Amino acid sequence: MLCLTWLLWLIAQWLATPALALATAAFPAIASLWAVFVAQRRPRVTAPLRQRQADPDLLARDVEEALACQGHILYRLDLQRRAYDYISPNIEHLIGAPESALLRDGGWAHVKSRIPPSDAEQIRQRIRAALAESPDGPCDVELEYRLRDIHGQTRWLRDSVRLVRDANGRVCHTTGAAIEITETKTAEQRAQVTLRAIDDAVMATDDAGRITLFNPGAVALTGWQEDEALGKPVDALIRFAPTLDQRPAALPVDTVLKTGVAVRCAEAMTLINRAGQRIPVLDSTAPIQMSGDPAPVGAVIVLRDERASSESLRRLNESEARYRTLVESSPVGIFHFDREHRITFVNSRFSDILERRADQLVGLDLRSLADAAVLPAVRSALEGHQGRYEGPYHDARSNRDIRFSIRTAPVFDAQARIVGGVGIVEDYTAKYDAERKLRESETRYALAMRGTNEGLWDWNPLTMELFLSSRLMALLGEAAESLRTTSDAWLARMHPDDRDVYYLRMVAHLKGETQHFELEFRMATHDGSYRWFRSRGIAQRDETGNAYRMVGSMGDITARKRAEMQLTNELAFSRTLVDSLPVGLCVARRDGALTLLNPYFGRLTGYTIDDLGALTVSDLIVAEDRPLIEQRLERAYDEGTAWAETQIASRDGRRLPVSFLARRVTLHDIDQLLCIATDISERKNAEQQMRNLNRELESRVADRTAQLAAAVKELETFSYSVSHDLRSPLRAIDGYARIIRDDYREAFTQEAHVLFERMLAAVSRMSDLIDDLLELSRVSRRPLNRKRINLSDMAETILGALAQSQPYRQITTRIDPDMRVFADAKLLQIAIENLLGNAWKFTAKHADARIHLYSTRAGDETVFCVEDNGAGFDMRYADKLFGPFQRLHTDRDFEGTGIGLATVSRIIQRHGGRVWAEGEVDKGARFYFTLGDIDN
Repeated sequence: MLCLTWLLWLIAQWLATPALALATAAFPAIASLWAVFVAQRRPRVTAPLRQRQADPDLLARDVEEALACQGHILYRLDLQRRAYDYISPNIEHLIGAPESALLRDGGWAHVKSRIPPSDAEQIRQRIRAALAESPDGPCDVELEYRLRDIHGQTRWLRDSVRLVRDANGRVCHTTGAAIEITETKTAEQRAQVTLRAIDDAVMATDDAGRITLFNPGAVALTGWQEDEALGKPVDALIRFAPTLDQRPAALPVDTVLKTGVAVRCAEAMTLINRAGQRIPVLDSTAPIQMSGDPAPVGAVIVLRDERASSESLRRLNESEARYRTLVESSPVGIFHFDREHRITFVNSRFSDILERRADQLVGLDLRSLADAAVLPAVRSALEGHQGRYEGPYHDARSNRDIRFSIRTAPVFDAQARIVGGVGIVEDYTAKYDAERKLRESETRYALAMRGTNEGLWDWNPLTMELFLSSRLMALLGEAAESLRTTSDAWLARMHPDDRDVYYLRMVAHLKGETQHFELEFRMATHDGSYRWFRSRGIAQRDETGNAYRMVGSMGDITARKRAEMQLTNELAFSRTLVDSLPVGLCVARRDGALTLLNPYFGRLTGYTIDDLGALTVSDLIVAEDRPLIEQRLERAYDEGTAWAETQIASRDGRRLPVSFLARRVTLHDIDQLLCIATDISERKNAEQQMRNLNRELESRVADRTAQLAAAVKELETFSYSVSHDLRSPLRAIDGYARIIRDDYREAFTQEAHVLFERMLAAVSRMSDLIDDLLELSRVSRRPLNRKRINLSDMAETILGALAQSQPYRQITTRIDPDMRVFADAKLLQIAIENLLGNAWKFTAKHADARIHLYSTRAGDETVFCVEDNGAGFDMRYADKLFGPFQRLHTDRDFEGTGIGLATVSRIIQRHGGRVWAEGEVDKGARFYFTLGDIDN
């Protein structure tokens, strides 16, 4: 299936060549010819390649099916043997030679002998050129050649070949997939003959606009010969005279290649041929597109000589233009329809009424409309009568309800036969909606008068009569449904401080000085208290501009006024707080300009509020820190907050260290920055003092370190001296005891010999104890040399040595693989030897002894564990395990000095890790340790 898919892709690439893709030409004869040709060549792909590659068995079956497929020939040719490694079996039906003959050495000759010499030479030239272009690695080449079949007939093949090189760069074998293209070649030749027989000028281009086909009609019309035109840009040969308005004219090839949409010229253009003649032509340019691929691979251009019909066409165009202008400028919709109820023409007004483009309406079957209310009028016209409809219409496509009137009339041909009809549509939806909205508005006004949250009033300036709605009376605390009173009584209830302003505003509006009346004032309620109200109204005027009526509403805004007063008080408090803060505070816009500066900041810098207009945040900062602060201000705008330590430059040149904090805030609906500068002079002085103390402390530490190094050196000398002084008498005791035991064996009793053995064992233990103490001392002093270590391999080596020392032991060991650590190899070797040695020692009395070394993750660190099922220990004494000379078992049970675990603890601590143990008597023990997780 892999080969088949590749082969189908090659076929699709071949079919995309401009020379074969002319189906989208504008004129019917060319389009029909090309449609039949492409329909015969369309490839089909049955399954995606990557879905088949997941199953090797399925892929193998697909390969077998591909080799057996009759539609193509797959092969692999060994150039050294000049024979095929494999080839599709259907080759026998083509050339008569069996597959076995082709697979034998020299079998290639059966195929080579059937290729014409001229085609063979072209194949060699194509291969040489491809190898020259790709000097390294495999090389792909596409070949087309003829082959004489078993019946002597010529077949055309398209062969997709890959040339494979050996290690020396020579071509060693080829793989290929060949398909027969005889029918395609025949169809191509027929298409070429047909295009050359057409009288119109036909040209084809590639996707770069270069000419690939130039038929005799094009030669006769333009004066250019075919061999001169091929490969040239079409705009270089085909020139047009400017239009009547002096705009340049050209073929729309670039537009068609970019959009993939055919363009047909509605009016004739003037072609200037090679001899300078001016010829009126009609142009039709269409894209060349392959099935399933919208990207054009070229364009087809058809030019028709219009010299014979240009005059009649001009007169027809003038008549049509007059009619179209009349129809398009009509304020009513006009449409034509034929006897099959299909719309054949619409004007722009009809498109506007139905909110559809003309191309969407032309061709529409009126009987397919969801609302059939207009069909009786249409049928009347087709029956030879005038029709009429007026009423609602539901447009299912836009889900709109519109109202229009439609009048229809029949259209007759020259023989007085009805060939269709014409309809005139007038849309009165807007008028209907306006009347409906007016009725709804009147209804809403009536409902508002009865139930709105604001009270309504209606005042006659001529008679001073005033109407107050029931809601307004309720707002004033009155029980009446409504009230008719006078404006003087109304003013009497108003707060005395608001009457003059109310009077002036009302008079100004009545004179026409303001568009509407609006005022906030206080009114006395039924209990005598005053509440805040906002009143709005507008005057109705006669034709002379005099107000004869005024209508408005009034609502209670007491709660809002109280909130505003509270907000004012809070703002005053906030301002007092800002002015009293013991830190510098300022507010800046995005460009850094200051809009607020509190007094403390002014005292720090020497600037005042009068300087705000000329200051930016950067002006308050020392010059060397300004880029940093500007970057922090940008971060504050983006992230909400930013911080830095800097220095403020005062007006008199002083510098003051501050902690500078910028935070984005919204003030007056604008994002600004609130900047706070805190004086950190005392902290800076304290830090300087701290640095001085640190330097003094570092000096003291250096002195103490030197003293400690000297003490360690003395301790080393002492340790080696003590070791030497202790070992000398021990060696003497051991030697004399052995001489007495061996030389005077017969003089001593059996009990004396036992005492000799005990004495020698005590000397040996004392020697081991000295060695362990020296080892512990060296572990503490030895410098760490960390490197990558395979802990698993180290443990395997140690356990192997233990097994060789006691080959009679039957013990099961298990070590997790590939445990890698970053540690000192020698020190870690000592620690692991002690841990595994203890596990080996304390499992000696168990027949099914087991030892397991493994690792696990605990949070952010790696924990290693040596686990055994031996003697174990009592957890009450776990804190004594890692101290020197601390033993939980006697020498009679298990030998040892009590130094091993202390050494392990010292090594683990030097690696920055920790060690601990868990156990249970006679059930084993688990010793855990970490190594600081440095690059573990």
